[in-house]
Amino acid sequence: MLSVRNLSLAGRFHDVSFDLRSGEILGFAGLVGSGRSNVAETLFGVTPATAGQILIDGKEIAIKTPGAAMDAGLGFLTEDRKESGLFLLLDVMENMQTAILRDGFTRAGFVRESEIEGLCLQQQAKLRVRTPDLYEPCLNLSGGNQQKVLIARWLMTKPRILILDEPTRGIDVGAKAEIHRLISELAGQGVAVMMISSELPEVLGMSDRILVMHEGRMTGIVERKDANQVKIMELAAQ
Repeated sequence: MLSVRNLSLAGRFHDVSFDLRSGEILGFAGLVGSGRSNVAETLFGVTPATAGQILIDGKEIAIKTPGAAMDAGLGFLTEDRKESGLFLLLDVMENMQTAILRDGFTRAGFVRESEIEGLCLQQQAKLRVRTPDLYEPCLNLSGGNQQKVLIARWLMTKPRILILDEPTRGIDVGAKAEIHRLISELAGQGVAVMMISSELPEVLGMSDRILVMHEGRMTGIVERKDANQVKIMELAAQ
C-alpha cells in the first residue's frame, strides 16, 4: 500500500526505504534521536522530504503538506498529545471533528453539527472514551482518554494508512491494552499501520515486522519470528 524509496530529510535522516502492506503493523524502533519521528513527520508532509520517493498503491505521490497526506489516505497520531495533538481547552467533540471538517461537513460556511455529533458519539462508544459528555474540555480527561480522543479524530477520516507515534505513552495499563486491541482490529480491517514506540516489549508484541534506525539511518528490518530484544538493541546501537 505504501512504498518509501531512499527517503531523506537533510540533517535528520537519509536513505530510508521500506514497504507497508495492507493489514500490516510495521514497528519502528531505535534510540531517542534516531530519526523515527522525523520519518513519520516527513511522510505526513509536516517536514517535506529533500530526496526520495513516496508511492501509494504503486504510484508516486508528492506529499508536501499534511492536507496532501490526508487526501492520500494517511492519518498521523503525533508523539506528544498535549504539545502537537490536542486543543486542550476545547471540548471532546471539537477535538474529534477537526480532521473531517474539510470533507464536506460544512455548508455555506456553517458546520453540520448534528451529523458530526452523531459520528463523535459513535467513536466515543467504540473507543470507550470516559467523559461526562462531548462538551467536556479535553484538559479534564485522563491521559488515556485524551489519547482515545486523538485516535477517534483520525478514525473518523477513515485512513488507509495510519501512522502512530508513541500511541501509548503516558497512559495507564488498562487504556494501553484497549489501544493495543484497537490497533490490532484496524490492521485486521486492512488498515496499514506504522507504529513508532520507545517501548521494546510493545514493538515486539504488536509488530509484524520491525524497522530499526540509528542516528538517521536504517540499520535493518526484522521479521516478527526473528525479533527479540537483543537483536533490536544490536541494530539500534550500530
